[in-house]
Amino acid sequence: MSEPPPSVKPTAEALTPSLQPPVNQNPGAYEELHRKCRDVFPMCFEGAKLMVQKGLSSQFQITHTLSISTANTGYRFGATYIGTQDYPGGETFPVLLADTDGSGNTSATILHQFAEKYRVKLQGQVQQGKLAAAQGTFERRGRLSTYGIMLGNTDLINQSGIVVGHLLRRITERLDLGAELVYQYDKRSGQHSALSYAARYTAPNWTLSSTLGTAGVQVLYHHKQHDGLQFGIEFDANLRQAECVTTFAYQAELPESAVTVRASCDTNWTVGAVFEKRLSPTLPFTLAISGLLNHLKGQGKFGVGLIIGA
Repeated sequence: MSEPPPSVKPTAEALTPSLQPPVNQNPGAYEELHRKCRDVFPMCFEGAKLMVQKGLSSQFQITHTLSISTANTGYRFGATYIGTQDYPGGETFPVLLADTDGSGNTSATILHQFAEKYRVKLQGQVQQGKLAAAQGTFERRGRLSTYGIMLGNTDLINQSGIVVGHLLRRITERLDLGAELVYQYDKRSGQHSALSYAARYTAPNWTLSSTLGTAGVQVLYHHKQHDGLQFGIEFDANLRQAECVTTFAYQAELPESAVTVRASCDTNWTVGAVFEKRLSPTLPFTLAISGLLNHLKGQGKFGVGLIIGA
């Protein structure tokens, strides 16, 4: 008779449970709920614009912008600094942004993250030598949720300011739900509050996001056909003004021609587009042409810009 096969004893690796770290599925910030769709919409401008971007190092960059238009004519200087602290997701902190014009009007933003979960964002604006606006945001980003609170224009002497609290939670792999509470207080006009709810569903090729509150309803749909073509649709219903506007936008990129086109059209018969063309593959010159026209009012604006990246 043949001998029975020897018993196979499990190895130590088989007996040891898997100690893989949990996957971070943080849904991101509440204010970036509709960002993927809104990035498709064109940023139209008016008049002539010249922008020169210069990278002084891998962390520091300056920008010179000269604008000539009926709404804004002048020079602005901007600076951007990106730190050396790397975090999962490809983000680097701290980040400092600032720009100022010839009159000394300055706006600045500081963004920093602590211990991989806590993030602080400080923003300020100075107009005519006075602090015109200031706000600070504190967020805690866990594995499945983001909690945040924002304090804006807080004035303890005059007893006024704005407090905003928000929550965004990942329910399933594709579904995120959240809420935001806005509380405004002023000793003259009294106290006011507004509560809104948010939802976002993310599929491999499209994203549907919505916010619902006492002020109105917003529904945004983003669809990525392929790497060079994206679409976006926004439905905005303002319940207080009894007005609804739907906007359709698209973004087309032609890498072989170094061309990027963003265009939009809404139900108010306003059509806008921005055309960007890299003039030479070896020289850092980009031509930007912008146009915006309202067919019912017969009003429009046109802009031409040149971006030089040194």
